[in-house]
Amino acid sequence: MQLSITWRGQKPRIYFPLYKAQLHPTWQFYASYPPLRYAPFPIAELCHWVNHAPEHPTKPFVAECEHILALAGNITNWQTGLQNIDRINQLVAQDKCKLVFTYSAGLVEHSKQYLRPDLWPKFGYIYQVYPSQPDYERPPDKPFTILTIASRFSDKGVPEALHAFEILRQRHGEDVQMKLVSQAIPAGYRLPDGVIHYDTPRMSDQLKAHVYTTAHALFIPCYSDTTVCFLEASAFGVPVLTTRIHHGDEFVRDGYNGYLIKPPVFSYSEYYGIRWTTWDEFLADLDVMRARGEFETVVEQSVDWLEKMISGQVDLEAMSRAARQLHREQFSPEARNEKLLRVYTAALNGELVFPN
Repeated sequence: MQLSITWRGQKPRIYFPLYKAQLHPTWQFYASYPPLRYAPFPIAELCHWVNHAPEHPTKPFVAECEHILALAGNITNWQTGLQNIDRINQLVAQDKCKLVFTYSAGLVEHSKQYLRPDLWPKFGYIYQVYPSQPDYERPPDKPFTILTIASRFSDKGVPEALHAFEILRQRHGEDVQMKLVSQAIPAGYRLPDGVIHYDTPRMSDQLKAHVYTTAHALFIPCYSDTTVCFLEASAFGVPVLTTRIHHGDEFVRDGYNGYLIKPPVFSYSEYYGIRWTTWDEFLADLDVMRARGEFETVVEQSVDWLEKMISGQVDLEAMSRAARQLHREQFSPEARNEKLLRVYTAALNGELVFPN
């Protein structure tokens, strides 16, 4: 972090709150792979805020947010955003608010329903990043290793992932195994035979390298916003099997670097704020749907694609190369920094149209 900031910064002088880099992996690469040396706030020409837009700014700024509703201050409380739509629009409409961005085109489209159309030109996206990784020897064909990483249990689809794995384990025995990285497994929950469980809230770099370099596929049938693991998988060249949610095929291109399965529901959909007005209502609905068997289609699709991978019907080497290519083009720090510098330049020039 000390290398990312100097007492004068680097022109153009941009302030970024680098303490954010210590709060979440999403932002840590602003410190370790910055687009320039950030400047202290007093001499900055432009500020780069995260999940925040000041109501009385003293300097021009750009705002980065998980979703436009995050500018209300608490994206985990859906009602906070939904009840502050007018205020959010006022924040974005300020003269000193130059540009706003989230981290996928899908999030832009979902956010637009809460943002005035005249403000849409200001709003765009920049992908999150993960550093490029060196080549490594691919794991042996057997046991076929499925990697599942989940910070939460239900909305990340862990029950469906485990059910799908259990079916495959019954078919293939010890020729298939799962590595599950999650601290969210409920107490007393029975894990199937063949699951290697890493009970940790945040992986070390060493553990992360181990689980990815020994995996044949990353499998996360999620129903809520999930991206970071897909960036990591692309950097390591690991094919991905996941659900098609609001991101579409931005992170996983169906048949290219993995496969997408269709879920019956996901959070950032037309039902957000209507069918579920709170996060707890969404989780409760998932439980009801699961009890009714409505997620069995996720299990069936997952088993079909994983079976093709295990049996050799899928060229995993080609998918691995495709994943690394996608990473170089879209998810590397170099790709992010190039676009971010264009955003800073546009904002400093007073351009109120998000650059492509």
